[in-house]
Amino acid sequence: MARVDDPAAFPESRYHDAVSLLVNGDEQGARRAIEEGLARASGPRHAVTRACLSDLGAQLDGEAALSRLARRTPGPIGWLANPDALARSVAELGRAHLVEAVIEEIAHLMPEDQLMGLVVAAHEARTPACHDLLVAMGSVVEGAPGQLAAQFTERVPASDPCIDALRVQVPVAAWTSEPPDAPGQQQVIIAVGRDAGRVAPVVAIIRHEGVGGVLDDAFALPDMIPARLEREVLEPMADAGLTPDPLSVRDAAEAVYHALLAALDAGLDIPSAAYQPVAARLRRALVDDSPSASHGSGEMPCMG
Repeated sequence: MARVDDPAAFPESRYHDAVSLLVNGDEQGARRAIEEGLARASGPRHAVTRACLSDLGAQLDGEAALSRLARRTPGPIGWLANPDALARSVAELGRAHLVEAVIEEIAHLMPEDQLMGLVVAAHEARTPACHDLLVAMGSVVEGAPGQLAAQFTERVPASDPCIDALRVQVPVAAWTSEPPDAPGQQQVIIAVGRDAGRVAPVVAIIRHEGVGGVLDDAFALPDMIPARLEREVLEPMADAGLTPDPLSVRDAAEAVYHALLAALDAGLDIPSAAYQPVAARLRRALVDDSPSASHGSGEMPCMG
């Protein structure tokens, strides 16, 4: 257990320890730090820290459920035979970004005819879990299978809010920064609204050459409450000299999307595409239902 000079600062210290331990791959140590911090984070003084610890712990619970799903999944043949079992496993994840990742992996593993078969099988099963699975597929899967899943659900809400959050992805806040040692480079962070007041941060690195810009890389971070985004992303950026200045979500979305198109037109590789379908995620998060410039200026509800 960590020792700090001020016992009142103990919960905050353990929260930062947990984040550091996770960065270094020590999940068990991070869980211990979270539990220790929560045990001492009572009262209004520690309300924000308690919320951060709880949200981080819930994220780890979801990742543990994802590991169980990966170990036990029967694969495409089993999914087609028993779509409700797959749907219930997906529902156990409890976090929108994990559901999104699983649906992306399913779409990657199954050819289109099998995906269509899974959509039909889930529809015919007519269970609440299968309805939620179809909502997720209709929100994430591209092409005919995704369109069919969306038609079957007909905008009926999912029973799980984290799955329903994938249906409408609206940017709610954005920031921009320019590294002092890299002239012409811009980093843009866009926070997309999720369930339970969480946001899904998307980080884009844009290289400006003449008019416009080109996307050098982009990646999505796990869903988190705004206070965690402030403490785990924005504050470290400021400490490193990358002061994040508020930007309207309209301007941020347009800058990132046009930079993505420029990169794709030029045939450039996006490094993060090796482990995330970056282009598809950016299209979902930045194109549909983009709010007006009056919405979002770097301020978010519950920012701690």
